[in-house]
Amino acid sequence: MKTPQLTQIIQLIVGDRIWTNKKWIFCLVLISTGFSMVSAEWRAYNDCAYEKGIQFQKKNVTNYGLGRGNPFPEEGQLLQFKSGKETGVTASFVERKSQGNPINWANDESMFDNGSDADKIFKDVVDASGNMSYNDGPGWYLDLIFSGLKPGGVYTFVGTVNRNGGPDYKDRVTNWKIMGAESFTYTSSATAQKVSEDSVEFSTGQNNKGLIARWENIRSGNDGEFLIRTSHSIGSKKGGIKNAHAYKGYAGGLFMLEYNGTASVELTDKLTTCWATVKFRP
Repeated sequence: MKTPQLTQIIQLIVGDRIWTNKKWIFCLVLISTGFSMVSAEWRAYNDCAYEKGIQFQKKNVTNYGLGRGNPFPEEGQLLQFKSGKETGVTASFVERKSQGNPINWANDESMFDNGSDADKIFKDVVDASGNMSYNDGPGWYLDLIFSGLKPGGVYTFVGTVNRNGGPDYKDRVTNWKIMGAESFTYTSSATAQKVSEDSVEFSTGQNNKGLIARWENIRSGNDGEFLIRTSHSIGSKKGGIKNAHAYKGYAGGLFMLEYNGTASVELTDKLTTCWATVKFRP
C-alpha cells in the first residue's frame, strides 16, 4: 500500500529569466527545505502474550515476549505481515528488575472498543487478550530493542496493552518512552497523557478505549537501533498521570513496526532547472 505524503509544501516559481551569453534563459525554480515521499514498504505485528489454540491470530504474526510462564522466545526476526518474509529487523526484550517477582506473562481476556486507535491498527490481525505485567516495586522497566534497522530508513512504531481489569485497575498506568532514535514524530492517541515528545502515559489496567503509544518518522541513526522502554507511571510531578499506582503498570501486549522506506530528500537551497532558451534578437 503506497501512501505518498508531503512533509512540506513545495513553492514553485515559474518564469524567472536569466540574461547570459546573449540569451534569455527561462527557468523553473524549486524551493524546498523538506520534501519527502513516504510509503509503507512493510508492516510487522507481534503479540507478546499469545495463547496458541485459544486466541485468534493471523498468519505471519510473531510472538516474542518475556515473563514468568512465557513459552515463546524473548527475541527474534520480525516478519513482513503480507509476505511472511524476514524483515531483517530483530526485536529483543530485556527486563530491568526492581524487587520481588519479575514480570509475569498472562493471558487475561481483553478487547478494544470498535473504532478506537488500537482497534484500527490491530483488528482482524491479533487478539487483544494477554499481557506482560510488572515487578513488585518501583524502578522496573522493560526494553523492547529493535536492531538491524536500515541507516537512513524511516519507521513507525505502535504499542498498546489492555489488562481489562475494570474501574479498580484504572490506576495501573504504563509509561512508554522512545530512546536511541535520531529523530521521530510523536503521534500517540489524542487522549493519552503526553509527557514529552518522547514519552506518553495511559491506563493499561483498563484500556478498553484502545489508547496507543505511537511514533512516526523514526530514524535509528548509523547504529541501526532504537528502543521502546515501558514502565510504571513517572508520577504527576514529572508530567505523568495523577494518582497512578506507584509500580503497577503493564509492560506490553501488542506492537506493530512499519517500514516507510528511506529518509526524506532535503533541499536546503534553491534547485534551478532551466527548461528553455530563446536567442536574443536585437
